[in-house]
Amino acid sequence: MTKKQIMQSKITHLEQALMEADFAIRAMAGRVDEMQSKINKYKMTDDLSHLTQNNDLIIDLIKERLKVGAKRYHQNVPILPSDDLTRDNFYEAVEEALDLSVYLGAYMLRLMEEKEKREYEPTTADKENKQYEKIKMEEAEGTEAPTTTSKKQKNERKST
Repeated sequence: MTKKQIMQSKITHLEQALMEADFAIRAMAGRVDEMQSKINKYKMTDDLSHLTQNNDLIIDLIKERLKVGAKRYHQNVPILPSDDLTRDNFYEAVEEALDLSVYLGAYMLRLMEEKEKREYEPTTADKENKQYEKIKMEEAEGTEAPTTTSKKQKNERKST
């Protein structure tokens, strides 16, 4: 492939990625609008049925995981050993708990690293705090922070 062909290929892939991202963003915007509409209805009526409750979302996640398991194992979750002699729910649960601790540990390390990076970056709050501290120091010293004066105030000072 020539450099020109490689560049054309990259451009094509980037255009495709942009189109997919645009589609995803539009879908999310639609979902946000839908949720905002529900929130607005709730605000007007105080009727909780207008909101999707967290418990409902958790139940939906569990149902989705049960579907994945049923598809993978071609059956529902076995309850009794006689339902499936090859599966051991307790053993599988311990394995999943160990996996969970690995994933949570990795995520925790990521959060700690991100927090450490943010500690060295000034934030808007830092800037506001510095201004507040400056004003407090000036007040403590008995000086006022510079204020803007109108033309009328300046003329009044000149005339006195």
